[in-house]
Amino acid sequence: MYTPVVKQIQYNKKYDIPNTFLLQYDAMRRQDFRDLFLQERDENMELGVWFENCRELIETIGLPWRGREGYDWDWYVDVGFLEGYTPAEREAIVDEVFRLFKEIFGAYPQVVGSWLIDAHSMDYMCRKYDIKAFCICREQYAVDAYTLWGGYSNGGYYPSKNNMLCPAQEKENQIPAPVFRMLMPDPIYNYDGEAKGYGVCTLEPAWTSGQNPEITDWYLDAYYNTPCLTHAHATTGQENSFGWDLFGEGYCMQIDKLVKLQQEGVVSLQKLGDTGSWYQQNFPVSAATAQVALQDWRDEGQKTVWYNCKNYRANLHFSEGKLYFRDLTKFDDRYQERYLQAPCAGWIATYDNLPIVDTRLWSSQEQACGLHLIQQVSEIEVAEVSDTQLQVKVQFTDETVGSVIFAEEGIRFENCGDLYYSWGAIGEKTTLCFAENCLQGTQRGFAYRMPVIGSVTQNGAGFTLRPENDEISLKLDARL
Repeated sequence: MYTPVVKQIQYNKKYDIPNTFLLQYDAMRRQDFRDLFLQERDENMELGVWFENCRELIETIGLPWRGREGYDWDWYVDVGFLEGYTPAEREAIVDEVFRLFKEIFGAYPQVVGSWLIDAHSMDYMCRKYDIKAFCICREQYAVDAYTLWGGYSNGGYYPSKNNMLCPAQEKENQIPAPVFRMLMPDPIYNYDGEAKGYGVCTLEPAWTSGQNPEITDWYLDAYYNTPCLTHAHATTGQENSFGWDLFGEGYCMQIDKLVKLQQEGVVSLQKLGDTGSWYQQNFPVSAATAQVALQDWRDEGQKTVWYNCKNYRANLHFSEGKLYFRDLTKFDDRYQERYLQAPCAGWIATYDNLPIVDTRLWSSQEQACGLHLIQQVSEIEVAEVSDTQLQVKVQFTDETVGSVIFAEEGIRFENCGDLYYSWGAIGEKTTLCFAENCLQGTQRGFAYRMPVIGSVTQNGAGFTLRPENDEISLKLDARL
């Protein structure tokens, strides 16, 4: 546990690059880690807090340790994370961690990370300790004990006070520190690659992809040399528990490449707190971002476009001549996460938003899910229209050309012909139906809607959407 941290510090100092270390409570109680960071900390090193609970922390604030027998640290959510405790208990945990941090390092931390942090705790930390930025896990479904499904695919956002995975639509409803996603997920394969047996689809140095120089180049190109609207963001690094023998070579290779890109003016290497401050200075509300990958490192011919804004996220995907939405998820800052007031009652936790299309979870052999352009497609091109608008130019096999335009208010299809929409085998917590030209849904009892400009008619197990005056529009800023 100690050696990987020493090695990371040494390699960071080789280039004098800004870096952030997030420290768990039990690590702060270890004298060797205290001495190391007190000795090595300089203007390039930022220290913050990582929230995973241990026996010593929980018993220090006067609560019984509920971990499994023989576990002084337990990764089950109802024990090892803030979500497993009442709001008052969460505040006590936060206060003790911050107290110890200040006792050792002389000031409260300004950055906080964990695989998942509930909205109540985020809001409390911002109000009491003026946090500058949070980082949480990438998008993933049922990995370890954590599902975070339906949030920003990349880039920062201001979370809702009701749901840490949901960006706020109104400034008064947002937590004032931005959230950034960790682990640098693959824009093509992170969505459903694990379900297809491709393994972990991130650039973590512990995994095969993060140790391969050619694949790393592909990731960096997809993140930083394609349309991104307001900003492109990625975190690199690795938790020390993996061991330097496993991730050291990949870590150093990635740092070498990032330093070269910084020298070329392509990227800016920053501490997490500086990124958070930059975001706060530039964006009063959650900024629109895009993530585009038009080359496929697996040579399967797939292309993908992600669009994120305060009202929704969407993923337009191209494969084998078909252009379709793999994912379309609506945001509403009134939708409450499961753990806002009540503790997580089991070992797993789920964060979500308001789904409209989810091809990974709602498709089966009997019933497919998706929103498809019916015409066959030969190629797509992507361009920024403004800081909030992204245009996908669609070349059809009959040599006609259409456009899919993403904007904060919704998605517009110009000269794209008919669309076919089927929600497939929707989850048990979700209902969807069309009432005239408006899709109406509920998620865990919360109602939402998506008006459609164009005609909607039943077609077998799904619906055909037809244009009016060569246009179809999906209105994704509509609220009930």
